[in-house]
Amino acid sequence: MEKTIIEIGLLLDGDIDFYIEMLESAGAKNVFSCETLDKYWTREKYDDLLKMTENQIKNSCVRIRNVNVFSESSFYKNNDRYSIQNYKIFKNQTCTDLNNLDIGSVKPFTQELEENGWYLILETFKRDYHFKFSGMKSCLQLQEIDGIGLVLYYDNPDFIDMPFELQRKSLIDELNSYGFNFSYDELGIDKLKTLLTGSTSVSKYQNL
Repeated sequence: MEKTIIEIGLLLDGDIDFYIEMLESAGAKNVFSCETLDKYWTREKYDDLLKMTENQIKNSCVRIRNVNVFSESSFYKNNDRYSIQNYKIFKNQTCTDLNNLDIGSVKPFTQELEENGWYLILETFKRDYHFKFSGMKSCLQLQEIDGIGLVLYYDNPDFIDMPFELQRKSLIDELNSYGFNFSYDELGIDKLKTLLTGSTSVSKYQNL
């Protein structure tokens, strides 16, 4: 049985400066910050998308991502670059994502999508701040998402051997040790489903 690292995305009620100061005071470092525009293309019917989970919606879309970095980063050497993610569902299952593209490379692809019956279903914009504590394998992601608010995303690969519910409780315990105040019964925000439906959608795990 394949193991899964679960991710939670919890809505925050304070402003970004409060949480940045809290994490830095606890010893975390801001390792990456960017602005991201995502365009989601699908060939699924809208009514069928409404019946899907957050992850199913994501996996039914090709995502064209435009990233503008506003901090030092080892991940992106160039600013204003594009990527095509989940490309395999358009071409075939052996295709890998396309990265480090310029706008001139993206336009013909969107035309090809339209010609094959795909349409733009969602467009999202966020400001993303990644924080790490020493030895942390993943990142605490503070995301200011237009139409949603401020969301904290987190997963921990060290918890992969745990059952999903125990992973979730362990994530919340860890987050609370950094200064957050989440309860075990607090549900995460499903970004895509919320934006798609216009009403708040929540679930326990944002990547299942």
